[in-house]
Order: sequence, then C-alpha cells, then structure tokens
Amino acid sequence: MKHIGIVVPSFHIPSETFVVTEINALVKAGHKVSVLTFENLNECINLDNSVRIIVIKKSTQSAISFALQHPVMALKSSILASKFSAISLVSLMGYGLNIAEIIHSRKISHIHCHFMHAPLTYSIVASKIAGVSVSSIGHGHDVYVNDSDLKLKLSLCDFSVAVCKDMQIKLNNYSAGKVQLLHCGIDLSMFNAKPSRLNESVKLLFVGRLVEKKGLQFLLPAIKKLNKKYSISLDIVGEGPLLNDLIYLCEELNIVTEVKFLGAKSPTWLAKNTSDYSALVAPFCVSSNGDRDTGPVVLKEAMASGIPVITTELMGAKEIVNDSVGFKCEPSSIGGLERILTEFCDLSPYERYEKGLNAKKLVTKKFDANSQAKKLSNWIQTV
Repeated sequence: MKHIGIVVPSFHIPSETFVVTEINALVKAGHKVSVLTFENLNECINLDNSVRIIVIKKSTQSAISFALQHPVMALKSSILASKFSAISLVSLMGYGLNIAEIIHSRKISHIHCHFMHAPLTYSIVASKIAGVSVSSIGHGHDVYVNDSDLKLKLSLCDFSVAVCKDMQIKLNNYSAGKVQLLHCGIDLSMFNAKPSRLNESVKLLFVGRLVEKKGLQFLLPAIKKLNKKYSISLDIVGEGPLLNDLIYLCEELNIVTEVKFLGAKSPTWLAKNTSDYSALVAPFCVSSNGDRDTGPVVLKEAMASGIPVITTELMGAKEIVNDSVGFKCEPSSIGGLERILTEFCDLSPYERYEKGLNAKKLVTKKFDANSQAKKLSNWIQTV
C-alpha cells in the first residue's frame, strides 16, 4: 500500500473535520499516512497515532542541495513551474524542492492535496521533482473564488476529486485531467448518542463559521416571522467576522430571547449534544464573491446524530438531503426558509423523530468514511 502524503495549508483546523476523518480512514484502509503542512497550529487528539505531522519550510540551502542531487528533474520541473502565473518561479521552486526532499526522505509515494489553491501548485511541482503521483480535492473557495491556474493544475494531477456533482461538472468543463466524484465521509463511530427529543417546541441548531455563505442573514428574519405562531429557538454554534452584525440583527428583529450564540464548540461536543435538538438548520447561499459550501459535512454529522436537516438546494446539500430526512428550499430566500420551517413545525414530534431515524440510516448507507476512503485508496493505488 502506498505511503500517502496529505498536504493541507494549516493543520489542524477544527472546523475541517473531513481532513482528519479521511486520514484516519486511509490508515484503517492500510495506508501509511503523513501530513505535510505549512503551519502546525495545534495538537489533534482525534488523529491516528501513527500519522506524522511534517511542517514544510522554505530552506534555500536544503532546496539547492536537493536540486544538485536531482538536476535533471529539477530542471524539468522549473520549466513546468514557469507555466504558472499566480506564484513566482522562485517561490514555486523553493517550496517545491523542499517538499520534494520530504517526499524523498520519508519515502512518500503519493501526494494528495486538500484545496486547489497555492499548496496544490507547490505539491504538483514537488511531485514532478520527486517522481511521485499527485491528486487533489476541491472544497469551495479554491474552486469558485481563488481559481488561479486551475485548468493547468487539473491537467497535471493524476486525478482530482470533486465533493459534489455540481463541482464535478464545473471541473469537467475545463476539459483537463481526470475528475472523480467522492462525497466527504464521516466517522460514524463518533455519533452514538440516540435522539431523545419528542417535544412540541422546536429547538434548532446551526453549526458553522459566521460568514455570508452560511445564510444566517436569511434565517433570522424567517424565525422572526414564525415566532408568534410557533415556539422556535435557535442555538448558533460558531465564530466568525459576522458575529456582531448577527447579534445586532437579532436585536433589531427583537428575537434575542429565541436566539443564543454559543461560540465555537469541539467536534466532541457536537457529537454528544446534536441529538438533543429538533433539527439542524443550514441555510446555505452563494456569497457576493461567489464562495459557497459544496459538500457540507455538517449535514451528514447531524444526520448521523439522528436528527432531521433543514437546508437549501445548493451544491452538495441537494444530493445529501431528501424529503425523507428533512426539507430544502431555494438559497437566499427568507420566504423559502419560512415555508420549510413552517412545514417542519407542523409535523408531530414523532414525525420529526422519524425523519431523524431516516437520516441516520441514509448517512450510514451513503457517507461512511471507511467506504469513501476505500474508493480513494483504489484510485491512488492505480496511478
């Protein structure tokens, strides 16, 4: 089995649970896995003990030394690196040679890069210098906003992964390289709590970074419109630049007693407490700069907790959620959210509970991380 080097810009980011989940599942599938990162932020308690974290450093001395040892490959890669427009040749070769040295010294045989922006460019150059295969996976901003040199990157990867069908279509439109579809999986073993809420009142949970694309600016007015007819409360888990704006919006709408801002919570807290809620609400939209959620793991984690999900028909959300497990409406629509929230509130407590049971069955069948990792493993083994 190949030794896989997982490249991420920073490690670990608590909200990016899909990275650690994938790493652990690849280890379980039989691979040796190392993490290559430009910034080691903190200890990850959920990471398999066998996984080494290696910080990529730009060392001129090390780069020159490795280039002298592999002059032909370094020269060919410098010609390749000169084709990229977004990053200078000096930077590409500097980091590329240092990553190649890590690949060589650690005997890594495949590079798999999360996110398709700058780190992927460095990874491609490094893989060509070191003579190993390389793949990438897109997530959102790196495909829809910061997409510099994306066609060239796709053409140079042995394969690239799209996390939803809409992304796969977009990447295939470049007509460059092989694109595979693979939804991010979740670690089902983390979600053992049984749903226990059979109340008439509706207790909603939102989990995510407080930014425009999460759609809270549409959800809060919808809750205002419904709170006279239904007993609805909302707990918001997460932090972000829009926190103060959203608090002010709640004050303007006079819903401060219905909405609580809980701050950031750990994946362990979410796994333990999500089942206490009536539903997860995720009103995704496309932000003004084009950014969007593509294959939202939070929906799958809520479903694994046995609760329904209320979301929008955006990107991967429409592939994850069907009518048996929740409700969907058009993005960026207060009226649409009001409509599906009304439909949810009109359900009996048992009907909500039944949707939660359906959600758990669906996510177990379709989004198990171990099954997804086996697919990725097969692709890596054959390149």
